[in-house]
Amino acid sequence: MVKNYFLKMFAGIAFLGLLASCNTTADPIESVPNPDGGPPPQKVLTKVSVNNVSQEEYFTTADVLDQAVFKDNSLNAGNANYTATLTYINTTTNPKIKKEISKVKFVSSASSSLKYDFDITPDGNGKIYNATLIATGATPGVSYLSDYTFTYEATTGKLSKILEKRKEGGISAYNKFIEYAFTYTGENIIQAVCSKGILDINGNPNMTTATKSKYSFQNYDSQKSPFSTLPKTYFLMLSLIDPINFYKACPNNPTSMFIEIPTKPSVNTAQSYSYDNQGYPAVEKNQNVSFTYKTL
Repeated sequence: MVKNYFLKMFAGIAFLGLLASCNTTADPIESVPNPDGGPPPQKVLTKVSVNNVSQEEYFTTADVLDQAVFKDNSLNAGNANYTATLTYINTTTNPKIKKEISKVKFVSSASSSLKYDFDITPDGNGKIYNATLIATGATPGVSYLSDYTFTYEATTGKLSKILEKRKEGGISAYNKFIEYAFTYTGENIIQAVCSKGILDINGNPNMTTATKSKYSFQNYDSQKSPFSTLPKTYFLMLSLIDPINFYKACPNNPTSMFIEIPTKPSVNTAQSYSYDNQGYPAVEKNQNVSFTYKTL
C-alpha cells in the first residue's frame, strides 16, 4: 500500500510519462562541484521514472513548458494518461517575467476521467490571485465549476491559503468548499491541510462541516528540486487536482512525507537522493525513482 501510494505521489494524479534524450541517472554523483569551475548550463526536467518505467514527462521549447503527460490514477482509468497543455500570456509589468501561464488543460485518455480546464489570472509579478475551473465528467452529475481565491502573507509574500468555492451536481449556486492552508519552513511547504465542507447560507465556509486531510512534506534537503526547473504555477494547478503534489512547488526536496486522509491508512515514506554535479536529484534510492533532464 505504501509503495503504491508513493508511486502515485511521484506520478501526481496525475502529470505524467515524459520523454527525454539525456539520461543523467546512470552512476549518479553525490553533489560533486561543477568540474570546470564555470557557471553550470541551465537544465530542465524532462522525465520522472519509477523502476525504469516513465511516470511523468515534460515537453519544453527552450525553457518554456508546453505539455506534460502523467499517469491517470483515477478509478477505472486503467493504463490511461493525462496530458496537460499550457497557454501563456506576455506581461510587461516585471521585466524578469516574460510570460505567465493563463490556462492549463488536463485531458485524460480515459473517457471516464474528469477533464480539467483552469483559467488563471496572473498579476504580472509571478503571483496568482484568482482562478476558475471547469471540471467536465462523463455525466453532468459528476461535473462541477470552481472559483479559487489565493491569499498571501503580508510580510513574507508566501502563499498562505487557497479557497475553492464549488458548484456541484448542476446546482447554480456555490454549495461546497475546499480550503488549502500552508505551513512553511523557509520557502518550502512543510504541511498542506485540506479542509472540505459545506458553505453556509451566506456562502462562507462552515468549518464545523469540514473533514481534513494533511499532507506533510518534511526534512527538506538543501539541494535543488527537479521540479524547480519548471513553472511553479503549473504545479499549483496540478495540486488543486491532487494535493500530494504541493511539494513540487518548492525549491528543495523533502526527505520524508506523512499523508493523513480520512478513511484511508496513514502513509509515511522516507526519501534518499543521489544528486548530479549541479545539485539536482538524479535518483531517489528508496523507491527507485530517477530524474532525467535536458540541457538548454
